[in-house]
Amino acid sequence: MFSPSDFKREAIIRLESSQWADGEQMDPVRLMTHGQLSYEKQGGVWNVSYDESDATGMRGTRTRVSLFPNGRVVLSRTGTIEMELEFIKGDQRIEAKSTPYGPMTFSVLTHEVKGSFNEDGGAIELGYSLGFDNRHTVSTNLQLEVEAGQSACAGCQQGS
Repeated sequence: MFSPSDFKREAIIRLESSQWADGEQMDPVRLMTHGQLSYEKQGGVWNVSYDESDATGMRGTRTRVSLFPNGRVVLSRTGTIEMELEFIKGDQRIEAKSTPYGPMTFSVLTHEVKGSFNEDGGAIELGYSLGFDNRHTVSTNLQLEVEAGQSACAGCQQGS
């Protein structure tokens, strides 16, 4: 039986993203990649991380999706692309960014956040809408499934 402690495992990650814009559904995007599933006992946070590739157009970027005990999900990217988005069901985040084309306001309205993990893997489902300059642009349903492999944590404890 799993006793929560810090650990890290190699994992197979499957992503499926469905998007709608102006009432029309776009073709879903399905990807499979290798990454890591880890658990931070102190904060009770599950992390899924992987390197982006040419298939996503973000080569040189590391993506991490974190599931917190209160159900909050944070998606962060570092490297070639730097960004962080926070998803809390029913929450709307509005940010102003400076771009080469001038200032832009964007918003993220989260409709759905579901997730659960254990030492063998798990899943996260996000439903959200993005808007730019006070206009609805695209709605997304993102499903992330993780299948963990062998433990890659030296010194971590798993109890019975």
